[in-house]
Amino acid sequence: MKVLLLFPPSWHPSQPYLSLPSLTAFLRQNGVPDVVQRDINIELLDILLTEKTCREFYQKILAKLKYIDSAWPSRRGTPFDQEKRQVLIRAVETIPVLAKKVEPAKHTLRSEGFYDLERYIESVNTINDALGVLSALYYPSSMTAINNDTRYSVYSSREIFTALDDEEENIFLNLYKDHILTSILGFSPTIVGISITSTSQIIPGMTLAKLIKDRNRDVHITIGGSVFTKLIENVKKIDGLFSIVDSFIVFEGEHALLDLAEQVNGKRDFKKVRNLIYRDNNSIRINEPFFAEDLNKLPTPDFDDLPLRLYHAPASVLPVQTSRGCYYGKCAFCNLHLDHRNFRLRRPELLLEDIHKLSQKYDTPYFFFTDESVPVNQLRDISLGLLENKQDVKWMGGVRFEHALSHDVLRKMYESGCQKLVFGLESYNQRVLDLMKKGTKADRVKNILDECLNLGISFHLYVIIGFPTETEKEALETLDFVLKKEYLDSPGFSCLPSLFGMEKDSPITHNPSEYGLKSIMAPGKEDLGLGYYFEVEQGMSPEEAEQMYHYVINRLSEKLCPFPYNYSMSDGLLYITHRKHALKP
Repeated sequence: MKVLLLFPPSWHPSQPYLSLPSLTAFLRQNGVPDVVQRDINIELLDILLTEKTCREFYQKILAKLKYIDSAWPSRRGTPFDQEKRQVLIRAVETIPVLAKKVEPAKHTLRSEGFYDLERYIESVNTINDALGVLSALYYPSSMTAINNDTRYSVYSSREIFTALDDEEENIFLNLYKDHILTSILGFSPTIVGISITSTSQIIPGMTLAKLIKDRNRDVHITIGGSVFTKLIENVKKIDGLFSIVDSFIVFEGEHALLDLAEQVNGKRDFKKVRNLIYRDNNSIRINEPFFAEDLNKLPTPDFDDLPLRLYHAPASVLPVQTSRGCYYGKCAFCNLHLDHRNFRLRRPELLLEDIHKLSQKYDTPYFFFTDESVPVNQLRDISLGLLENKQDVKWMGGVRFEHALSHDVLRKMYESGCQKLVFGLESYNQRVLDLMKKGTKADRVKNILDECLNLGISFHLYVIIGFPTETEKEALETLDFVLKKEYLDSPGFSCLPSLFGMEKDSPITHNPSEYGLKSIMAPGKEDLGLGYYFEVEQGMSPEEAEQMYHYVINRLSEKLCPFPYNYSMSDGLLYITHRKHALKP
């Protein structure tokens, strides 16, 4: 029995994602020793960002230009053809210069040069520019270090199926064939598990699944992750998905993957596999009730096999999880409750053991708590434990604006190594906060942030623009708040606004009239849709909200440099810690 776990593009290149290390540790603990995990995202980025690969793409782009010019010598063709040709010409002009810069840029981000802000920004821009011109070969598709984009909708199974075989526009098809597929098939896996946790991974992940399946029908391919967990009802209606993959694991995957390994290696009675969606003869079955893990019986995550030195950071920032689910679970706009069946905590003593083991094994003091929101009591207990154990770590995590987040708790957190907190502010207008069911008070928000400033804890604020009934004045009230001079002047401050989108099964969809909505509509051709269109009775229309969103983005970009604090949370953690160390007498 060989299990191969894969994490496809695109994702932040600064740190590993937690899903595969958690599954790997559990399988190894439970007698499945031949488990290999691979972060295909960082592997591919490392291959693309070399002078050799850039020059290979240069030759391919030259060949494509020659073909285009021979196909229509008069240089006419459709407007799309003309635009594509111009993009290819720009790539030919640009690649030779960028080819010499990409490897030094990677080296800068993996070394002390990372902490030189000018060199950091130049390196990030060089990498994104290089990926942009390389992807000209697949125009209009494009990619950056953290994302990829195609003309195909990831919310339509028909368009996804078309994208999987599109040699002209699927960036990943030939990349996998040239650089990844041989080593996957050479491992001869019995099971391949692919983690798809964001929509940007759907086409890259499904492309990888199809390539493997086309070459080895016997391997069992299963897909897990939050995207398809939100699409359970959709998946069972799309039979074509099961010609590419054999099953989907929804919600949590530790016991489900272990069950699957036992059945694939045995009687193949898939009814016994928890949380599984699979095709049985001519029908698609879903194994319910869904199973939730006991976090206190799970092992410390295992990051072995992952190429930690390849990530774009000078030190490893490792993700850990203190809980699963959201203990609050009432926000009207949020559907994160779909990712987990219920809220559970991991005991603080086990977390402290996780942190100690990981710090020692992977030689890093840096940790990122990946919870939706860490409960204040949990933060207090972890902080006290770190102080009692004299564990020298630097950490950050997400937290709500709770009354229990007092000065004393924040002080203990800071003393234990807390460098930054991530808050879902969403709005600073009390009416909007109340309608969102955030359960927070604007005055308490300000008090907590003031405490953070006084103690030296940096903070990140998420903001939502265009929640139904929000007016322009209320949105600007929030903007004025996040642009307070004391926040802008504080080291490590970051803020990321998002445009409100009505997500599948969020509470607002169940009672639209309460939120001043005239109507909500599912996009007609999106059989894998994760959201809705909507019309409002009052406040900003969706079009006005989008204009306001762009205005807020522009104002923030004038005042707040997105690098490094807004680029990746792990980048910010490293920068804050380095800056404080440099300022010590």
